[in-house]
Amino acid sequence: MSGPYTAHLADDCGTILADGSKALAYRHRQIDPYLELCEKVVLDFSGVRSANSSFMNALISGLLEQHGEQVLEKLVFKSCKPAIAVLVEAAIELGISKSVARIAA
Repeated sequence: MSGPYTAHLADDCGTILADGSKALAYRHRQIDPYLELCEKVVLDFSGVRSANSSFMNALISGLLEQHGEQVLEKLVFKSCKPAIAVLVEAAIELGISKSVARIAA
Protein backbone atom coordinates (compact mmCIF):
# COMPACT_ATOMS: atom_id res chain seq x y z
CA MET A 1 0.00 0.00 0.00
CA SER A 2 1.81 3.11 -1.17
CA GLY A 3 -1.02 5.43 -2.25
CA PRO A 4 -3.02 7.63 0.11
CA TYR A 5 -4.93 6.24 3.09
CA THR A 6 -8.03 8.08 4.30
CA ALA A 7 -9.23 8.10 7.91
CA HIS A 8 -12.92 9.05 7.98
CA LEU A 9 -13.23 10.64 11.41
CA ALA A 10 -17.03 11.08 11.46
CA ASP A 11 -17.60 7.46 10.44
CA ASP A 12 -15.00 6.10 12.86
CA CYS A 13 -15.32 8.43 15.87
CA GLY A 14 -18.68 10.19 15.50
CA THR A 15 -19.72 13.70 14.48
CA ILE A 16 -18.71 15.28 17.80
CA LEU A 17 -15.02 14.72 18.54
CA ALA A 18 -14.58 15.39 22.24
CA ASP A 19 -12.79 12.46 23.91
CA GLY A 20 -8.99 12.70 24.02
CA SER A 21 -8.53 9.08 25.10
CA LYS A 22 -10.66 7.91 22.17
CA ALA A 23 -8.54 10.08 19.84
CA LEU A 24 -5.34 8.56 21.18
CA ALA A 25 -6.60 5.01 20.72
CA TYR A 26 -7.83 5.88 17.22
CA ARG A 27 -4.47 7.40 16.31
CA HIS A 28 -2.58 4.31 17.42
CA ARG A 29 -4.97 1.99 15.58
CA GLN A 30 -5.91 3.94 12.43
CA ILE A 31 -3.19 6.50 11.71
CA ASP A 32 0.24 5.53 13.07
CA PRO A 33 0.45 2.22 11.14
CA TYR A 34 -0.32 3.93 7.83
CA LEU A 35 2.31 6.66 8.17
CA GLU A 36 4.96 4.09 7.33
CA LEU A 37 2.97 2.34 4.59
CA CYS A 38 1.39 5.20 2.65
CA GLU A 39 2.66 8.28 0.88
CA LYS A 40 -0.19 10.39 2.34
CA VAL A 41 -2.56 9.98 5.26
CA VAL A 42 -5.77 11.96 4.80
CA LEU A 43 -7.67 12.97 7.92
CA ASP A 44 -11.15 13.49 6.50
CA PHE A 45 -13.35 15.67 8.72
CA SER A 46 -16.41 15.42 6.42
CA GLY A 47 -19.52 15.17 8.58
CA VAL A 48 -17.78 16.26 11.78
CA ARG A 49 -19.99 18.88 13.45
CA SER A 50 -17.70 19.88 16.31
CA ALA A 51 -14.52 18.98 18.15
CA ASN A 52 -12.53 20.09 21.15
CA SER A 53 -8.87 20.68 21.87
CA SER A 54 -8.59 17.49 23.94
CA PHE A 55 -9.44 15.35 20.91
CA MET A 56 -7.35 17.36 18.44
CA ASN A 57 -4.31 17.53 20.68
CA ALA A 58 -4.38 13.78 21.31
CA LEU A 59 -4.85 13.10 17.61
CA ILE A 60 -2.50 15.62 16.01
CA SER A 61 -0.02 16.97 18.60
CA GLY A 62 0.97 13.43 19.49
CA LEU A 63 1.77 12.66 15.85
CA LEU A 64 4.16 15.62 15.72
CA GLU A 65 5.67 14.75 19.07
CA GLN A 66 6.25 11.15 18.03
CA HIS A 67 7.26 11.61 14.37
CA GLY A 68 8.57 15.18 14.25
CA GLU A 69 7.52 18.10 12.11
CA GLN A 70 8.24 16.17 8.89
CA VAL A 71 5.04 14.16 9.48
CA LEU A 72 3.16 17.21 8.17
CA GLU A 73 4.46 16.34 4.70
CA LYS A 74 2.42 13.13 4.85
CA LEU A 75 -0.74 14.48 6.49
CA VAL A 76 -3.67 15.98 4.60
CA PHE A 77 -6.49 17.65 6.53
CA LYS A 78 -9.67 17.42 4.45
CA SER A 79 -13.06 19.12 4.84
CA CYS A 80 -12.28 21.08 8.00
CA LYS A 81 -14.96 23.57 9.01
CA PRO A 82 -13.45 26.89 10.17
CA ALA A 83 -13.83 26.09 13.88
CA ILE A 84 -12.20 22.69 13.37
CA ALA A 85 -9.40 24.21 11.27
CA VAL A 86 -8.54 26.50 14.20
CA LEU A 87 -8.26 23.48 16.51
CA VAL A 88 -6.15 21.59 13.95
CA GLU A 89 -3.78 24.55 13.61
CA ALA A 90 -3.48 24.93 17.39
CA ALA A 91 -2.76 21.21 17.77
CA ILE A 92 -0.07 21.42 15.07
CA GLU A 93 1.55 24.38 16.84
CA LEU A 94 1.45 22.55 20.17
CA GLY A 95 2.95 19.42 18.63
CA ILE A 96 5.75 21.40 16.97
CA SER A 97 6.60 23.18 20.22
CA LYS A 98 6.64 19.89 22.15
CA SER A 99 8.78 18.25 19.46
CA VAL A 100 11.27 21.15 19.49
CA ALA A 101 11.37 21.12 23.32
CA ARG A 102 12.05 17.37 23.34
CA ILE A 103 14.87 17.71 20.81
CA ALA A 104 16.40 20.60 22.78
CA ALA A 105 16.26 18.67 26.07
